[in-house]
Amino acid sequence: MRVVDLPAGDSPAAWGQCHGESFRGEIQSLAEIRLYLTVKLGGFVDRADVLVMAERHLSVLKRFDRDLYDELCGIARGANTSPAHIVVVNHYTDLRDIKRSTAGRSGGDAGGCTVLWTRTERGPIAAQTWDMHATAIPYVTLLRVPERGSRPGALLFTITGCVGMAGMNQRGVSVTINNLHSTDARVGIVWPVLVRRALAEPSAERARDVILDAPIGSGHHYLVADRISAFGIETSGTRRSVLFSARPDDGPEVPGFYIHTNHCLDSDVAEMSRVAERSTTHDRYRWLHTSLSGTPVADVRDAWARLGSDEGYPRSICTNMSTAENPHGIATCGAIAMELGADHVWAQSGLIHNVSPQRFDFRPAARRDPIP
Repeated sequence: MRVVDLPAGDSPAAWGQCHGESFRGEIQSLAEIRLYLTVKLGGFVDRADVLVMAERHLSVLKRFDRDLYDELCGIARGANTSPAHIVVVNHYTDLRDIKRSTAGRSGGDAGGCTVLWTRTERGPIAAQTWDMHATAIPYVTLLRVPERGSRPGALLFTITGCVGMAGMNQRGVSVTINNLHSTDARVGIVWPVLVRRALAEPSAERARDVILDAPIGSGHHYLVADRISAFGIETSGTRRSVLFSARPDDGPEVPGFYIHTNHCLDSDVAEMSRVAERSTTHDRYRWLHTSLSGTPVADVRDAWARLGSDEGYPRSICTNMSTAENPHGIATCGAIAMELGADHVWAQSGLIHNVSPQRFDFRPAARRDPIP
C-alpha cells in the first residue's frame, strides 16, 4: 500500500501542492471517473453542472478551516486542475445526494462501508472497510500528516487527491465513517475536510464537538473514539444525533462493541435518509452483530478477519459487485484498523478477505510489516 508523506515544516498549501504534483495523472483520472459517475448517478445535467455545484462548497470550506482550504487548493495546483475538481474527488457521494434530494430522485449504492468499535483486553479498537466504486481501488493510499502547531500528526486511509477519509492522530483519537443517503442534502462542508479537522483535536469529546458544530450539508455516520471514550454521530443535511456514547462513567450497561453500516439507527435522522432496495446494509449489520454477540473480538487480527468476512457473498461485509459490464460496481476497496492505545495503524487496499494488513507508524518512511 502506497504512502503520501506530507513534508514536515511546510505550509498546508505546500503540503497540497506536493500531494498534487506527486499524483497528478492519477488525480486527474480519478476526477474524470467521479465526474462521470456524479452525472450518471446524481441527476446532474453534465460535467459543468457538477463543477458549478462543487465550486459552491469552496466558500464554506474557506470559512470553516483556512489551512485545509489552502491544502485542498494546493492539491489542485499541483495536479494542474481546478479546486472544484478536487471537491468532486473528495465529496463525490455527497454531491450526488444534493441533486437527488432537490429532484426527488431515489436510489443509492448497493453496498457500503462497515464500521466497528470494540473493547479488548489490550484496549479499544476502531476499524472500518471502505466500500466504493471498484474503479477507486488503484487510487487508495495512506496519508501521513506531520504535526503542525497545536495539531497532532495523523495517519489517514485515503485516495489520491483526497485530504483523508478515516484515521487516527498521535493522541490516539480516531475517526471512521459510513455514508448515509440524505434526502435533505445541501451545500456544506466537504466531508473529508471534517474528518481531518476532527483529527486535529486531542480527545474524542473535542472531536465529537467539532462534528456537531460543523456546517454539515450531507449524510454521514462518524465514529470518533480514543482510549477512554467513543461516540457515534449520524447526520443528514439538516439533522444530527449522537446515538452512541461510551465513557468511563457510563456504567456496565454500555455494550462492549458498536457497529454501523449504511442505514440510520436514529429515527429522527432516518426521516431525512433513504436506503436503496438492493442495499446490503441490513445484511452486513445483522451478520456482524451476531458474530460479535457470540464471540467478542480478541485483538486487531480478529477485528480485521471479521471485516474481511465473505459469508453471504455478495451481500457480505467484504465483497466485489463489479462486473465487466459494470466496472464501477461497489467493492471493498480497502480497510483500516486502529488500536487506540498504540502508536500505529493497520491498513490495506483492495479486497481484504484472507489478506493481512500492513502496519504504519507516525514517523515518515516507517517500516510496514504484516501482522505476525
